[in-house]
Amino acid sequence: MEKRKFLVIVDPFHERHLALERMLDIIHQRGEVLLKFHLLIGYESDDKGDPDSPDEVIRGSDWLQELLQPLDESGVDYTVELFWTRSWRNSILNAADRYACDTIMLCESSAENKTGITDSKWDLVRRANCDVVIVDEGTKAPIECILSAVNIQATDPVHSALNERILERGKFLAEFFAAEFHVVNAYKSSEDFPDRELLRRMTGLPRENIHRDMGKPADVIVGIAEKVKADMVVLGTSSRKGLYAAFGGNTAEGVMEKITVDVVAMN
Repeated sequence: MEKRKFLVIVDPFHERHLALERMLDIIHQRGEVLLKFHLLIGYESDDKGDPDSPDEVIRGSDWLQELLQPLDESGVDYTVELFWTRSWRNSILNAADRYACDTIMLCESSAENKTGITDSKWDLVRRANCDVVIVDEGTKAPIECILSAVNIQATDPVHSALNERILERGKFLAEFFAAEFHVVNAYKSSEDFPDRELLRRMTGLPRENIHRDMGKPADVIVGIAEKVKADMVVLGTSSRKGLYAAFGGNTAEGVMEKITVDVVAMN
C-alpha cells in the first residue's frame, strides 16, 4: 500500500475542524499508520469580499494544545505550521508543493470565513498539482463506500487519461478503507449511451456496481451517490480549460454544491 502525504487545512476562526476530524477518522479506521501529514493552521486577513469577516482571530496555547492532542495520542507522523496570509489559496498551494503533499484536505466552509464552494476554493482546485479533498459533514466514519464518476464517451487523450486516474484513485480508496467501490457514468441521450461491458473491463466490477443513468451529469452523480450511500465521490476537473469537468460543462461544481459527502477532485 502506497504511503500518502496529506496537507490538512485548519481555519482557527472555526470551532469545528472537519478536515482534521476526517484525518483522524482515517487514522482510526485503518488502525495502522500508513500516512503522514502536514497541518497548516491559518487565516486569510483583509478579506474584503466577506462582510462577516472578523476583525481579529485570537487563539492561545491551550487551544493549540487541545487541537494537537488527538494527533499526539494517535502516534501519526505529522508536522504543523501557522500562517497568516492575504492569499489563502496561494499559501495552501505553496505549502502543498513545499512539503510534496499528494492530497490537500479542507472543509467546505474553509477559506475566507465563507460557507459553500467559493470562487477561491474553485481556483485552488483548478490550480492544485495534487488531489483536493473537500470534506463535508455528511460523511460519517467509518468510510464504507467509494463512488468514482467517469465519462467514457469522452475519448480524447486528456479525458481518457483523467478517467483512468479517477478509476485508479477510486480503487485505491476502496482498498485503503476496505470499502465498496461503485462507478457511475451519466449520459445525455440514447445516442450517448456508455458501454457497460467496456466499463466492466476497465473497472473489474460486477454489473450491480456499475451505474449508467440518463440526465444531467451532476444530478445523476448526486443521485447515485445517495442511492449507494457513498461516503466519498471521486470526480474530475480539467485545469487546462478552466473549470471543465470530465463530463462536460460545470459538472464538478454542480456535484460539489449539491452533495453532502466528501468529494475528491482530480485534475
